[in-house]
Amino acid sequence: MITVVKRIYTDKTFLVTLGLAIVALIFGQVSPKDIDSHTILALLALLVIVTIYGQLHVLTYIANTIVAKCRTTRDIIGVMLLFSFVGSMFFTNDVAILTLVPIFFKISQQLALKKIVPISLLTIYANLGSALTPFGNPQNLYLVSYYHLSLPHFMTLSLPIGVLGFLSLVVVTLFFPARPIPAMTTTVPPIDRHKVSWLLVATVIVLLGILSVLPIWLAVVVSLLTASLLDRQVLVKVDYGILLMFINFFIIVGAISRLPAIHHLLSFTTDTTPKTFFAGVISSQVISNVPAAVLLSKFTTHVTGLYLGVTVGGLGTLIASLANLLALRQYQLFDRDRSSYHFFKTFTWLNVVYLVIFIVIGSMICLWLT
Repeated sequence: MITVVKRIYTDKTFLVTLGLAIVALIFGQVSPKDIDSHTILALLALLVIVTIYGQLHVLTYIANTIVAKCRTTRDIIGVMLLFSFVGSMFFTNDVAILTLVPIFFKISQQLALKKIVPISLLTIYANLGSALTPFGNPQNLYLVSYYHLSLPHFMTLSLPIGVLGFLSLVVVTLFFPARPIPAMTTTVPPIDRHKVSWLLVATVIVLLGILSVLPIWLAVVVSLLTASLLDRQVLVKVDYGILLMFINFFIIVGAISRLPAIHHLLSFTTDTTPKTFFAGVISSQVISNVPAAVLLSKFTTHVTGLYLGVTVGGLGTLIASLANLLALRQYQLFDRDRSSYHFFKTFTWLNVVYLVIFIVIGSMICLWLT
């Protein structure tokens, strides 16, 4: 318990949102209804399940097994980007980054590969890949809950940008040289297939709860029971700070949305799908795409524009997505060359390039879907 509390209160992002939430409670108008309980419970169940996968080393096992079969530098980078893209769909963009950045650092040391561009792209494709599923990132989870989106409806929104994101991955991989590499020595951690089988069953139940096919309380109970049975350490390692940050976001947004000037401005900037798209992109650059999704949803029914706006808006500035901040933190943790500032510059430059490209793509999809 002490470990959990210490981890939460050393999280600077949480502390900032907590401070803003306290200000909102003191000076703003806030209602208990501002907190979306379904989203909080769905996020709790998902975080527990994803943490179990991490404890069982499932993602690391798959990644190392595939990388061991690569024969050129292009193969390695392509596989890592693809695994980031696909893995984030099922394990969230945060988990993809937490798992793959350390693996790539180890590979780059063995093969003398440059790190900055591949890790920047790995983060970009974790963000783009996570957009494809309702549980790939927190803002999708919220939008599915808030707008009561069915899986088919959500997929009609996500597939176009997902397909184009995948095609861009294929193209960008071709720019890397295909230099032959020696056989690699990768450590593939053993996995308990019996535990993984039980985990897969629990995952299905949790996902059905997230999609409102089953009661969300059942998903939470199943996730907690699974953690207790398979590895009780999971309950200590779950990132409860994300849950508390979401509650802070709901409080802050509730207060902001009741300010007359903000209410008028956001009602005007979200009254059509294209305007909602650009409002999502711009606000994400300033306040990050999760709070942007929560804030703008209070003013618009144009879910297509909002989904595409906060998805594309996750590209760009360092704070556009919490996953971007996580990638920088991971880079600083493993960086031995003191090149974090160079990483920040390259990461931002690449993100801005992708932001411009996907603003064009997102605008076209908005027109196509409306």
